[in-house]
Amino acid sequence: MEKFEQMKISKRPAKEEDTEFARQAHHKAYHNVVVSQFGEWDDKAQDKFFKSGWKNGLHHEIILCDGVPCGYIFSEETDDLITFHELVILPEFQGRGIGTKILNEKIEKAKIKKIPARLQVLKANKAIDLYQRLGAETIGETETHLKMEFDPNK
Repeated sequence: MEKFEQMKISKRPAKEEDTEFARQAHHKAYHNVVVSQFGEWDDKAQDKFFKSGWKNGLHHEIILCDGVPCGYIFSEETDDLITFHELVILPEFQGRGIGTKILNEKIEKAKIKKIPARLQVLKANKAIDLYQRLGAETIGETETHLKMEFDPNK
């Protein structure tokens, strides 16, 4: 498997014209997770979830692998917290270190600023292993999600 050391991984601000790419990436990346956790996939429901989070890409960045869009990230940074709302990598690009590189950049920022970075993730999402490997700990849960945190003091 090709790792990000051989690939050029970059980000750019999302534009309104990225909406359809992002919707398709969302659906492809979440399909198996949603089916695994909830038993079925509902296009209309997933379109609603996507639309409620996308808002024309405001605060989103498109992730590029060698110039080709391969996913997107939505994170917010305040003086005391970095929040990962969504990190979506197309399935054909998963397992290559792209998510690791993107997350590590933000985690390093959190360490420098001495603030936590938090996320929540569906319980059936295999990305939990990645988050734990990078140092995230579970700090709570809902019926459907784990709440996780990267503590800059660890």
